[in-house]
Amino acid sequence: MANETTTTTLDDLCQAIIAEARMVLSQGIQLKDYVSVRPLPRGKSGVLYPKYGAVTVAAVSEATDLANQAVSTSGVTITPTEFGGMTTVTDLADWKSNPTQVGADIGKLFGNAIRAIQNQTIWALFDGFTQVEGTSNTDITEANIVGAVQQLMSAQAPRPYYLAITPHVFEDLLTLYSTNTNNTSADIRNAVLNKGVLPPIYGVIPLLVDNLASGSSAGKADAADAKCGMFSREAIGYVEMTDIKLEMERDASLRANEIVATTVFAAGEVEDTFGVELLVDNKD
Repeated sequence: MANETTTTTLDDLCQAIIAEARMVLSQGIQLKDYVSVRPLPRGKSGVLYPKYGAVTVAAVSEATDLANQAVSTSGVTITPTEFGGMTTVTDLADWKSNPTQVGADIGKLFGNAIRAIQNQTIWALFDGFTQVEGTSNTDITEANIVGAVQQLMSAQAPRPYYLAITPHVFEDLLTLYSTNTNNTSADIRNAVLNKGVLPPIYGVIPLLVDNLASGSSAGKADAADAKCGMFSREAIGYVEMTDIKLEMERDASLRANEIVATTVFAAGEVEDTFGVELLVDNKD
């Protein structure tokens, strides 16, 4: 009897899903690319980010023994958590669709979902920074950016510095730098007007994060205020066991294939003074 096979093979479908998910993860802003990332070693539940105490040097006399200085250590241990999601593709749905396309679509969905949860986890840490610039219900200003840079420089935070912003704050910056004729150089204004992008500002690299969760709190995409963040890479630690893992399992009673996506990671504040929260207006 012809046409006995009613589904694509698991291998073919899974390969399409994985390929598309990894392509999605390689595109757009991933905040983890701008923080300190360490893998989770096998046999460990977490990763220690050590913090060393200061040592000093001074003028010494020839042939004079030096005083020993103990190097005290402390640190932050970051322990990953598992995140996951699942969808089910029935035989009937699979048969009616283009097998490669349904795999690509599912891969995109899970790739976007995992990148979003990674970004949201890191973004939530900005609220914990002790240093703050900006004011509720007030658009971001050049003074906010300069003030945050000054705080990071005073803390001797290693460069480069990054500024993570929401789409609305990005819009405010576009307007600010396309109209300001007093403090901003012409090349920045031209880049904004011609290309619609923000070049580095006072040495700070803007990062547009457009996949934040929704809600009323200031860490959400559509909140009245946004708690954005300016930070050095060393401010935040990110520990990862797996970036994305996609698996398929046959459920005969459902006549379907279950597609499971998981990721195992965690993010935590390592050095508080290396980050600044920017509290700014996030609405028109």
